[in-house]
Amino acid sequence: MYKFRKLLVLCLAIAFITGSFSGYFAQAKTKKAVNCKSLCSAALKTTGGSKKLKYTSASAIDFGGLSASARKKVKEIQYICDSKEVYSLCVIRAKNTKDSAKVLKALKKYKKNNCNSDYLSDYSATEKKVFKNAVCGKKGAYVWYIAMSPKKAKNNKGQKSIKKRL
Repeated sequence: MYKFRKLLVLCLAIAFITGSFSGYFAQAKTKKAVNCKSLCSAALKTTGGSKKLKYTSASAIDFGGLSASARKKVKEIQYICDSKEVYSLCVIRAKNTKDSAKVLKALKKYKKNNCNSDYLSDYSATEKKVFKNAVCGKKGAYVWYIAMSPKKAKNNKGQKSIKKRL
């Protein structure tokens, strides 16, 4: 009788432990992997304009918005743009959250420089609006620059989709 009770308690303990972890493992399986490429894809679906984009890169040196010091803070990057680098989408994962603040500062400086640059005279009125209505953002170690539409609301939708995935 004693062995039976011991076996019953052991079986119940195993069932309890297995049951409590099963929800955890099921949740881990359903959660999508978050990386720069998947975040870029989510923002691109929301903002549209993928037909305009011709180039893609996973190298920080290819994105003109980063200085040499900011590039050192990048752990991962996904950058896509059109042939004139007007319509563009860039998602960056910094090495840590402290570095992400510095990368965001570089992106904001890039946006400001684009909006006030003399070279904008070479672009159409719509393309100028794309530069002016670009959005930058940050959440955790991730930073992004979205210039996919001349309408700021559409760029903000891309930003919301990134934040939702994080």
